[in-house]
Amino acid sequence: MQRRPTEARPDWKKTIEQQGLVYWRTDLPSGEQISYWDEEHYYSFRLKEILEMERVARELLDLLVVAGDHVIEHDLFAKLGIPEFAAQRIRETWESEPPMLYGRFDFAYSGGDIKLLEYNADTPTCLIETAVQWHWMRDVFGDDADQWNRVHEALVERWTELRTEHRIPDGEVHFLHSHAEKSGEDFMTVAYILNTAKEAGLKATLQPIEELGWSPERGFADTEERPVQTAFKLYPWEWMLNEEFAQHAIDRMGSGPGNTQWIEPIWKLLWANKGILPILWELNPGHPNLLPCWFAGEEPKDLASYVTKPIFAREGANTTIVLDGDVVESGPDESYGSEGYVVQ
Repeated sequence: MQRRPTEARPDWKKTIEQQGLVYWRTDLPSGEQISYWDEEHYYSFRLKEILEMERVARELLDLLVVAGDHVIEHDLFAKLGIPEFAAQRIRETWESEPPMLYGRFDFAYSGGDIKLLEYNADTPTCLIETAVQWHWMRDVFGDDADQWNRVHEALVERWTELRTEHRIPDGEVHFLHSHAEKSGEDFMTVAYILNTAKEAGLKATLQPIEELGWSPERGFADTEERPVQTAFKLYPWEWMLNEEFAQHAIDRMGSGPGNTQWIEPIWKLLWANKGILPILWELNPGHPNLLPCWFAGEEPKDLASYVTKPIFAREGANTTIVLDGDVVESGPDESYGSEGYVVQ
């Protein structure tokens, strides 16, 4: 792996915004602007490094399946911060395998070892960046350039598979984003995934999740009062389970009339949960692609360097980094942590 310098395209800001990456910058209170997108450097990988990453990802998915079985068989839902009223649906959907779409591994990589930091299985973003990177590569290196990137094709193929297997009633998916996310990242990600579904031949409707309607007779409905039979939501299950409509989503989950099947399915709570990390370590101690991890309070007493993470935190919120016994970094306080912590 090599970090290489390159020249930024003269019109790169306008270009990436036109391609959907509207959240490329952060404006600080001081007036300073921080760019989330960097065109002055790129990383180049050797083929054997890419193949090793792919092999590790496949192996870790297999380990996650075993870890999910372990949680269910030993009834560890409470330890993972999952409420009991959702546990039975997780058990059912784990077995019945309703439609699912994708997930994102977060790896630490130094050109040698690959270590799993966590797995975002429920609401992963970074899809726009992946797509925009493809266009950057062609602009900089020409049409013959290539990279390890089949995300777009894989999404279209997955939607096509779900459509042709008749697993989406009426061939329509409602794509739900949230008003609460202001940067544009969630909206643009949902809009992008919607387009991959349309490319696969599905009908698609886009609306905020806050505008879902409900009636006991018809179940969930969109803003035109049409039933929502399949919903893709970029809205995490741990938030949904704290909403007013949570029990409705649990009771009317499925593909029959008046029901809604959710993508991602509720069993993804087992994986989109940092509590799965100590489970993975317990079942696979010393695995070369895992970091040692424990539920808080179960870590070795002499541990001096570690990261403490809330089970459901996002983007570093309420996370603490300790090196040689000293706290060197803390994430913003966003009131996570009541569900428990892991130490990694």
